Amino acid sequence: MKSKGRYFLRWLIIVILLLVIAVSGFKIIQILTTYHEIEASNEEAREEFISSYKEDTGLPEIDFAALKAANSEVVGWIYIPDTNVNYPVVQSKTSDYYYLTIDYKHRWSVSGSIFMSMVCSPDFSDIETLIYGHNMHNGEMFGKLKKYTDPKYLEAHQDLYILLPDGGTIKYKVTEAKYVSIEDDVYMVPKTGGEPETLVLSTCTDDSSDTERLIVVAEYEGRI
Repeated sequence: MKSKGRYFLRWLIIVILLLVIAVSGFKIIQILTTYHEIEASNEEAREEFISSYKEDTGLPEIDFAALKAANSEVVGWIYIPDTNVNYPVVQSKTSDYYYLTIDYKHRWSVSGSIFMSMVCSPDFSDIETLIYGHNMHNGEMFGKLKKYTDPKYLEAHQDLYILLPDGGTIKYKVTEAKYVSIEDDVYMVPKTGGEPETLVLSTCTDDSSDTERLIVVAEYEGRI
């Protein structure tokens, strides 16, 4: 009886281990598939709405007519040279939670969209403009902003551009990256009544803290 009991226990352990391996493998495949879909969606946006890159500046030329037809809440396009930040920027009129799980074509997406706070002026004319994006583990969206905490990386990637639907382009200079409390004054928007000064990009920390965020701050340099 003892021999049979040990035999049964041995096979039960093997079956459990096989089930754990199967479930883990399935979850890994799910994650990889999700990441692939995110990358494909972002590449789709670039292929569909970037008509070319200007020879003199290297900036993308955006087909805003087509982009606005896909989503009337598009307020611009964010581009940081030599990085993966090259996305449409949207702004919900009703809730900052909407675009957390909705992409630029109003489709459900775990990566959501790059979006401006609903209380900011859509023409980027406020003293401070606040833009959110997910910290995706595959580096998509704002997943690589953490690199700005390295002074050498920051120095090499200071130029930031917002392309506007009216054909204009705003240039910013990235000056710092830091971790702040969700109660930090940077989130006290809108800040109106003066000339544009800063653009703030905000994303979650790697440990998905409920009380802390990573922000990248860029100074307004003017329209070009």
